[in-house]
Amino acid sequence: MRIRVPALICLAGLLSSCDPAPAPEVSAQPLRLSTPCNVRQGCRAVGETISARVVFGRQVRGLQPFPVQVMVDSADPIESVSVAFAMQGMDMGQNRYRLNGDTMSAWTASVTLPICSSGRSDWVADFDLLAAGRHYRFQVPFVLGE
Repeated sequence: MRIRVPALICLAGLLSSCDPAPAPEVSAQPLRLSTPCNVRQGCRAVGETISARVVFGRQVRGLQPFPVQVMVDSADPIESVSVAFAMQGMDMGQNRYRLNGDTMSAWTASVTLPICSSGRSDWVADFDLLAAGRHYRFQVPFVLGE
């Protein structure tokens, strides 16, 4: 039996449309970042019932691991904390880390970021916190090597 290429393409399109729809993302409540913000000295993000303080290690360089710590003050227990790193307008691959909680309020991870081939070093860290089923999000801009 011969199957023509256009028929295979059409069949593949029909089969892919049978995939289950992705689960809708729970909308995140944005936290406000206080200024000034220096990740080596600490940055604070606040909401109505939650606040988070972010501190990076002293040596924040590409291709070298550095610590990221988030201290959370919330009436609700924190279920998870994660961070994704990106550059505006530049594909730097997947750079998402789940932080480990050592207490109810302190979360840490060791992070290693790639070096941009164009020489850029401006990054944005997107933090996601989950507390009692509520999703919170805030962004922290920073520069490697500063």
